Amino acid sequence: ITAIDDLTTAEVAAFSEAMLAAVPGPGLRASTVAKFRGHLRSLARFQTATPGFGSGLHDIDRIPAPRMPRDPLVMALTPAQEERILAACRSSRDRLILELFLATGVRVSEMAALTLPNVMLDARPPRVLVRGSVHDPNCTKNRRPRQVPFRRAYASLPRRLGDWIRQERDAEGRSERDELFLSSPRVPSKHNAPTPLEIYGFERLCTRVGERAGIHFSPHVLRHTWATRLVNAGVQPIHLMEVGGWSSIEMVRRYYTPNDDEILAAIAAAGA
Repeated sequence: ITAIDDLTTAEVAAFSEAMLAAVPGPGLRASTVAKFRGHLRSLARFQTATPGFGSGLHDIDRIPAPRMPRDPLVMALTPAQEERILAACRSSRDRLILELFLATGVRVSEMAALTLPNVMLDARPPRVLVRGSVHDPNCTKNRRPRQVPFRRAYASLPRRLGDWIRQERDAEGRSERDELFLSSPRVPSKHNAPTPLEIYGFERLCTRVGERAGIHFSPHVLRHTWATRLVNAGVQPIHLMEVGGWSSIEMVRRYYTPNDDEILAAIAAAGA
């Protein structure tokens, strides 16, 4: 298309179909294509109100809006995948980070703001106290602080995490920060102290480990995995809502990834 008169509804319809197609097109999300359609409808209204700018889009409303899924499903890791990503970690710090995500289900913004005083390893049961995030250190997403105990599958994590804090977290004592996880400066020196690991650092860690394990995942996927494991273990949704920092039971449903085998086993074992 080189002129405004060449832009017609037929061309827009063909463009939309091509953008949605995964092969040979880019397979864009329906929501993205819907935005293109919205912008072009605005152009059509402008053409109607302003003579001299073409009229090929006068019937653009005949192009239906792309069908969008009501609830995109983020898949939790399987137990086997959970083991594989942990085995792919190359340092004790990296493994502890992923284990803490899987053990507590905290958001990545909350993990980046987690401080040493709020990691309560000597409590019974051991837990983390989530007071806020990097966006607001004094307020969580649902405006309520919460305590999150460790999953039973990670019963040894509090001991190992405590040992790492004492021996490896800041072995040379160069950092004055009390965030739990620190990033290592490229050129260590007494004037170049470790700084808190930021959201991007946690995300990059997941990318690196995922490439080695052959599994694509993110901190958000680890949160889904945590929620799914607890639901499958029989934790009441109301309790999961509280420790997950959600404001409604509906959010628990969104974060649960159903597994056909587990669903069938649960129904078969039900006493109804």
